[in-house]
Amino acid sequence: MPAVNGPDLTARLVDEAARLLLEHGPAGLSLRKLAASVGVSTMPVYTLFGDKQGLLAAMHREGFRRLGAALGAVPRTDDPLADVIALGVAYRRAALASPHLYGLMFGRMAPEFSPAADDRAAADATYQPLVEAVARCQRAGVFTGDEPHRIALHLWAVSHGMVNLELNGQLPDVGAPEEAYLEALGYAGMPFLS
Repeated sequence: MPAVNGPDLTARLVDEAARLLLEHGPAGLSLRKLAASVGVSTMPVYTLFGDKQGLLAAMHREGFRRLGAALGAVPRTDDPLADVIALGVAYRRAALASPHLYGLMFGRMAPEFSPAADDRAAADATYQPLVEAVARCQRAGVFTGDEPHRIALHLWAVSHGMVNLELNGQLPDVGAPEEAYLEALGYAGMPFLS
């Protein structure tokens, strides 16, 4: 049996819990069901998470940790506009890699769950690379304006909407999803180009 606090077991439990939540809703997720689904005793599950709220908090944190890692891995280049696009691509890739967690991170899959203030702050920090990339575009004269947060919000809203449509199987048949996504990112940035 894997170590009680091993990172591999924690990741497996978080991913399986997210799958159970997506497929069965909040009532279908319990620590006992999770342990049975993964094939471990309940002891490591209760040791790691304590209760259902602890499990949901761990899922929320892990989703944003993965997203933050994906965005943090985007290299900063001499082309700030290309960097904004690369962040958008990384955002989509992270969502597609953890689709079950994405719904908890940005939706109301578990209405009884509300992240703690420090978890919300950590989640909010994953947005900062986009704000900084937009500010770089403004300083370079690529984007107009002096308020990077508003432009970043617009770009994120388009990216988030496209990812949600794709994850929920609601993206219209307009060609390959990746191409439609990149096209939407391009259109989203057009109003702000200098």
